[in-house]
Amino acid sequence: MINVGVIGYGRAGEAHARCYDAMPQTRIVAIVDPTPSRRDAARARFPHAAIAAALDGIAGIDLALICTPPTSHEAYIEQALVRGAHVFCEKPAFLDPGNGVRLVALARQRRRIIYPGHNYLHAPLLQRLRERGAPERIGPLQRLDMRIERTESASGSADWNPSWRRDPAVSGGGVLIDHGPHCIYLAEWLTRMRVHLVSCTMEFSTREVEDRVELVLDMSGQIKTHILLSWRAPHRRSTYSLTGTHGSVVLNGDVLIEEGPTGRRTWQLAETPESRHAHDDWLPTLAEDVLRHVTSGAMEIEPARSALVVAHTIAASHASAVQGGLAHRLPGAPADP
Repeated sequence: MINVGVIGYGRAGEAHARCYDAMPQTRIVAIVDPTPSRRDAARARFPHAAIAAALDGIAGIDLALICTPPTSHEAYIEQALVRGAHVFCEKPAFLDPGNGVRLVALARQRRRIIYPGHNYLHAPLLQRLRERGAPERIGPLQRLDMRIERTESASGSADWNPSWRRDPAVSGGGVLIDHGPHCIYLAEWLTRMRVHLVSCTMEFSTREVEDRVELVLDMSGQIKTHILLSWRAPHRRSTYSLTGTHGSVVLNGDVLIEEGPTGRRTWQLAETPESRHAHDDWLPTLAEDVLRHVTSGAMEIEPARSALVVAHTIAASHASAVQGGLAHRLPGAPADP
């Protein structure tokens, strides 16, 4: 039996707690949250778990699920690793790439994993997009486009701070921190390539967080990924488009459109209500993969590598934006020939 501790019992933490509580090989033994009303809710749902305001004094956790806002992630990851726990952390796991490298080294030293919350890899709609957009179907890729458009930032728990995503001291930034990590790891996954260069421009709200961002990612020196992130769009919409030499595939909301030499095909791919909000129906496959890494003993580096790519790309994006969109190379990416 794997003992699970949940750090942060907001919307994400509650969803993860429900998921792991339903799995036969895990049990929720501890929940940490600084808000009294959230601790009361946790106590009512998990009366046999240790409920606390801080991680200090909590022992016996095999796997820590870190579901707090981004600026606290690195400290909680380190505390969990020092206590001998494996770590799952909501995105972005690292805000400071240097801290990320240090924490990954600590995890390997202690033979523990850091698994980032890259849950969109388990979204059925995006898995279908990747399948239909494979090079053998639409030809060698030429371009990837992603547009994540929202009319405003999402609200957090009403018991704590509903507008925390617009407080940089808590969130670490704005729309780039909120939606950027998903787009960055999806860019590598959908194209089957690596991020080499980043160009970025940002627009800021009056509250000093970026609310509109445009990114161009150079993927392995072969194609470009174009990303638009906005909290000030006139509509809510998510659009992903893969373009190849022989055709294209577009996922617009729940609609998948494939165009190629034989014509155009359209599918309506229904999502459940849970997919649209807490993504509860994606979580079991994500949790199963986390547990596979926990129990394998192989200390695979790929999940943590992906978290470091996100951190380096976000850092490069900020540096690029300061310089008016000048391209910045990620550490380890090969230089131009």
